Amino acid sequence: MKRIEITVIFCYYSSCEYENKMTAKKQETTSKTKAKKKSKYDSAWKKVVKQLFQNFLKFFFPDIYNAIDFTKEIHFLDKELQEIDPDSTLGDRVADVLVKVYLKDGTIKYICIVIHIEVQGDPQTNFMERMFIYYYRAFDKEKEEKIPVISVAILTDDNVNYRPDEYFFSLFGFEVRMKIPIIKIIDYKLKKELREKLETSSNPISMVVKAQLKSREVKTADNDKKFEVTKELIRECYKHGYSRDETHIILNFFDWVIRLPKMFKDRIKDVIKKAEEEFKMEYVPIWERDAEERGIEKGIEKGIEKNKWDVVKNGLAMGLPIETIAKLTGLPIEKIKLMKSKMELEQSRET
Repeated sequence: MKRIEITVIFCYYSSCEYENKMTAKKQETTSKTKAKKKSKYDSAWKKVVKQLFQNFLKFFFPDIYNAIDFTKEIHFLDKELQEIDPDSTLGDRVADVLVKVYLKDGTIKYICIVIHIEVQGDPQTNFMERMFIYYYRAFDKEKEEKIPVISVAILTDDNVNYRPDEYFFSLFGFEVRMKIPIIKIIDYKLKKELREKLETSSNPISMVVKAQLKSREVKTADNDKKFEVTKELIRECYKHGYSRDETHIILNFFDWVIRLPKMFKDRIKDVIKKAEEEFKMEYVPIWERDAEERGIEKGIEKGIEKNKWDVVKNGLAMGLPIETIAKLTGLPIEKIKLMKSKMELEQSRET
């Protein structure tokens, strides 16, 4: 009997151990899948912020937008962000952007400000604590140059009551308080004045907000419903007549947040082609998931390079010294001189 009992007990524990291992493995796989999806979702928002930065500020934070001198180069501090991010080892898990800009009110020396932007997808109890940590670490890195730092946040969750905007700590007479501007995306659905702004705005970010809201609405819907919603968003995007680059960014945001299976690829392409024929636009490619997953970032690099040359043109038009423009853009002086000669030649032809 003892042998039988021992055998039975042994088999029972072995079965539990196996089941526990399988359950743990399943949970780990599910967790990794969710983390991967969240990473891609966050990455989509991060790209919108970086690639449509001026539009982003103009739509959500007009006071900040109006204070910035966009003739000066914008510096996205990706390396610095990883250094100050407590979760930097998790890659793009959090949609943070750290950017250095110049303000218009600089007289002798242009005043610089570092803006920390975070997009938060789900409610977190430690959100403001983390924002405080980010802020201090960014402030600490820039304190030698006395560059002010501010933090803002975009909240994309559905919880109407979740509106963290203040970090406060007090003990034995010691107090520290940090309050940040926040944007709650769901307010563009709930508040009349914001709904009207969303419907009448021609800013490309308005389509990003609409897609974000729609993605929440169809989160548990079937793929056919998601396709119909995507189709409506694509048509509306083309109606606005955005530039090719803006349309490209917006369409890919639709793809990332609504997440249709690849079997819908041809149907989506067909919708885009019909929209292009109707609204007289050239073909804008979409469905870049494969390229994205391979880490292809050539479009971003080209955008950054184009931005540098825009700074050169604006700087030359303002009469800034070539050496100053070279320092701002990091471009060779000889290339800037060639650009100056080209601009002067074009002006002489016009006159």
